[in-house]
Amino acid sequence: MYDIRFTPRGERELKALPLAIQRRVQKKLRDNADLANPLTRARSLTNLPPATHRFRIGKYRASFFIDQKIIFVERIEIRGQAYH
Repeated sequence: MYDIRFTPRGERELKALPLAIQRRVQKKLRDNADLANPLTRARSLTNLPPATHRFRIGKYRASFFIDQKIIFVERIEIRGQAYH
């Protein structure tokens, strides 16, 4: 099991979402963190340091990196805006 933490930017972007979406994002992150290897549900990213992977959560994308069994959520954005 992995812990989940948000960078300051990730926390701001989560709080800017409607409450129902926040709950959905948090539930999906918890579900993925409970896996033995959460990267099985993730896609690799390039050129978006420090984020190295992303989870798809409906039309949203959560960009993150993992360090010592901790998932650090860097960004949470709508799909069309996530990779700029």
